[in-house]
Amino acid sequence: MGNFFHGVFQTFFLIGYAILFVVTIIILKPLRYHKKRRKSTAFLKLSYLFYLISFLAFTYLLLFGKKEYNASEQPFDTLFNIHFLFFLTSTIIPNVGIMIRRKIKKNRVEYNILVGVINLIYFSYLTFLCVSHKWALM
Repeated sequence: MGNFFHGVFQTFFLIGYAILFVVTIIILKPLRYHKKRRKSTAFLKLSYLFYLISFLAFTYLLLFGKKEYNASEQPFDTLFNIHFLFFLTSTIIPNVGIMIRRKIKKNRVEYNILVGVINLIYFSYLTFLCVSHKWALM
């Protein structure tokens, strides 16, 4: 009976993640281009969507993935290690960056590129953790 509820819980999370991603696409409108800043705006929006995919996959693995690791690898024993701080900042910085983008009037192209690069850094780090199975150490 416990496996049934675990499966239902897992299904609800997957549906919630899918709804969150679709709503983000609807709000962000990644295919709508800005007249003056086409490339930088598209880069920012697409990098955010890539980040969001990797973030949702990572959190799903943290919640429901099997935490198996080699005997030679030790899980991180402290709460404030570098990986946890990087994960914590990955929950805040890209989301704040995409929310305040319209309030930036001067140097908007540079802002879009900077936040886009930050999103790609978080995307690559979270994807590396998912693929290399290092998420199990957290």
